[in-house]
Amino acid sequence: MSHVVIEGTFPAELPVREDGTPFPFSMATQSAAVFAETRTELVAQLVEGYDELPVTGEGDDTALWLRYKAAVALANMHQQVLAGDAVNAGTFDPSVEDEDTLTTIFTDRSEKIDEIPSWDRDLPLVLVASGFAPYTTTPRPAGNVLWIDPYTEKTFLDGVQALGLAEIFAAED
Repeated sequence: MSHVVIEGTFPAELPVREDGTPFPFSMATQSAAVFAETRTELVAQLVEGYDELPVTGEGDDTALWLRYKAAVALANMHQQVLAGDAVNAGTFDPSVEDEDTLTTIFTDRSEKIDEIPSWDRDLPLVLVASGFAPYTTTPRPAGNVLWIDPYTEKTFLDGVQALGLAEIFAAED
């Protein structure tokens, strides 16, 4: 496996693999672009220690756990940013919201939140998919919800992209 990370100014030509062919996966964030042979290499740029895991059943279990922990951290962070932006824009005022709403918005995503059938507020709710169906018996709320799903590398990266934290490109999709 090989990958290239570019920070700062892009070169005139994008990097290619040793055989001259384009990398099948790439990711652009605010600070860097990553060109990779596998999704694993992209995830490793976002999740500390991910590239050091053994390719075994135990390594796969640990990879899922690390993606879950990263998904929780990203969901918590993104929820805070969205709430702060909404306060600054005047579209969300925590002082007039009821306790259930504030608890739903600000509960750490590693904790179970009360079941809600739908989230119809202007402020999006950011949730980790593994806490809801089909992974648990808790129904997924409908409405203005942003999801990050750590189940596979693909679903994790799709969630990172859905949150607007990176653009993911895959030649094989």
